[in-house]
Amino acid sequence: MLRGVSDDVTQALGAEQQRFEAALKEVGDADALYELQVQYIGKKGSVSKLRGQMGKLAPEERKAFGMAFNEVKKAIEAALEERKEAILGAAREADLGRVEDLTMVDTLSAVGSIHPITRTRRELSRVFRKLGFDVVDGPHVEHELYNFDKLNIPADHPARDMQDTFFVDGQSTKNDSNLVLRTHTSPVQIRTMLGREPPIRIVAMGTVFRKDDDATHSPMFHQIEGLCIDKGVTMADLKATLYRFVSAFFGSDLKVRLRPSFFPFVEPGAEFDMECPFCPTNEAGEKLPSCSVCKGSCWIELGGAGMVHPKVLQACDVDPQEYTGWAFGFGIDRMATLLHGVPDLRLLFDGDVRFLEQFPC
Repeated sequence: MLRGVSDDVTQALGAEQQRFEAALKEVGDADALYELQVQYIGKKGSVSKLRGQMGKLAPEERKAFGMAFNEVKKAIEAALEERKEAILGAAREADLGRVEDLTMVDTLSAVGSIHPITRTRRELSRVFRKLGFDVVDGPHVEHELYNFDKLNIPADHPARDMQDTFFVDGQSTKNDSNLVLRTHTSPVQIRTMLGREPPIRIVAMGTVFRKDDDATHSPMFHQIEGLCIDKGVTMADLKATLYRFVSAFFGSDLKVRLRPSFFPFVEPGAEFDMECPFCPTNEAGEKLPSCSVCKGSCWIELGGAGMVHPKVLQACDVDPQEYTGWAFGFGIDRMATLLHGVPDLRLLFDGDVRFLEQFPC
């Protein structure tokens, strides 16, 4: 049996604790604190990796090392919690220290209105929360690692071309990958899978950026994506969820259909459509082919969906032999234009008061 290994591993454990304590002194905000937590006690953290050395120890040495490991981990967790409370306390003190001038009351300002996109986002959140999903968000400036690599989008994929993606000057710290303005909210799914254990049920909503600009596309727009990871999840669960969503969102019993399609991060992949809720009907309840929204097809294309590709699960440390999952995504702005009959997507971003006044609170 190996001798002296226990001392080496224990010394390494102590060294990691000292490095953590030194790094903790430099942390000034919640994001940096989270990065430090992942670096040391995350699934692939430097302290967590040392626990794997236990198998190299003699049986009589394992108990002592296990106790030492638990003490170090608890000390790190306590230090993280203490620093978190300090950061939150400083933020509260700064907020309480603000001075507001309340001596003048403006009685001339209009009540204002809720923007159609905000109204649509709130309704989407309400529907998906009732379906059991958590609503999560992530950064707008993202690593290519999360925006492309871990989503099984190779380096030569057209989506990574300069004509489609806004690149940000500077290098990130994630394996020296480039920084981009996120092109979809899928990086939030990646971050969630890396930070949570399955089962996972989330929707990620937020602003995304691509080099498009016409009546139906904008270089800045809003997207929602859903993700479900669990044991035994199938396409049937995906279709059932989409059916429940469109029926709850539009307030009527609407059909959903899936059409085969390709996306690098799902296999199989599909476009999903919903039955048009705006078609006029005759006295017998039959739909007429004169709908200006669906152009008489009786279907409206919403977005893409499919089963999460096993390579994506593996990239996020989720065992594809044990878990399966599905994902979907579509544009919030398109939903807003459908709901409110907006003819040009750019009206949502022009800031024209005459347009916004049509949506009073």
